Amino acid sequence: MVQDPEVTASELVAALTETVSPLLRHAGTVFASNQVPFSQASLLTDLYEQGTPQRMSTLAHTFDVAPRTVTTLVDGLERRGLVQRAPDPDDRRAVLVGVTDKGNALMQEIEWGRQALADELVTGLTGSERAEFARLLNKLRPTPRTEQGGQA
Repeated sequence: MVQDPEVTASELVAALTETVSPLLRHAGTVFASNQVPFSQASLLTDLYEQGTPQRMSTLAHTFDVAPRTVTTLVDGLERRGLVQRAPDPDDRRAVLVGVTDKGNALMQEIEWGRQALADELVTGLTGSERAEFARLLNKLRPTPRTEQGGQA
């Protein structure tokens, strides 16, 4: 645990990594037990968090990969019954990808476990300490591409 007032960036990041590792391991364990590779897990997580079906082209842009790569990832998730394709009603050339009930159930299992671990993690913090921790973490968040002058 970092206690020195002259904490290096490396020590701080190591402490943060050690703290959040159980949260990441939980999600990885659930995905692995459902035979979902990391690359597909990232795509499923993004679709779940978006809450609405996304165009394949949007997913390719979001993940900064070629459209054929998204096609391969979606194929794997679709074989597992976690996502489904549908025509875009606004553009018949486009395809939407959405999370199925099975995919939502998997993501909810991850969320419930993550919530339980998070509750356990911060149980020793007071309300004001939690607020300060949140404030500091927000300062560390990467700036979205759109705010950096690039594309989102």
